[in-house]
Amino acid sequence: MALTSPMVDRGQGLFYLLAGGLLAIVLGTLGRLPPVVASHFDAAGLANGWSSRPAYTLLLLTIGVLLPLSLVVFIRVLTRQGPGRLNIPAREYWTLPEHGLEAVRRVRAYVWWLGCIMAGTALLIHLLVLAAHQHHPPRLGTSALLLVSGAVVLAIAGWTVGWYRLLRPPRAG
Repeated sequence: MALTSPMVDRGQGLFYLLAGGLLAIVLGTLGRLPPVVASHFDAAGLANGWSSRPAYTLLLLTIGVLLPLSLVVFIRVLTRQGPGRLNIPAREYWTLPEHGLEAVRRVRAYVWWLGCIMAGTALLIHLLVLAAHQHHPPRLGTSALLLVSGAVVLAIAGWTVGWYRLLRPPRAG
């Protein structure tokens, strides 16, 4: 099955690359933001919510690093005794004793890709906030926001399709 290729297993490495990049870029560019950061914008792109720089940083790193790592740990704990506690596609097939270890391997490997989406989203949000602060008062560009939002929705949709493809039972041959 194509989705059991090394591509599925590369999510962890990519996550660490994205999370490290997020950390480096946020910490490296934080000084370009004012002490009170415009962190929420209305439909017209005008700032209508603010955070302190430390609170903003903590929120970004929580979304992009801590939350995905917590999800990975949660899945690891949940699957410690096999796939029985998972609500997954083709559950009847994957919870059979002869398929359980492979189901756990696939789920544990694939959840890293969701972490990649979360880390990438946090990074894109930070880049949007940096760009918004180039204007006085801070203003978020509608086209950039739509582009990032669309990319995140497509990434989540792609991840979901991949989840169902990854966990469909192999065809009887």
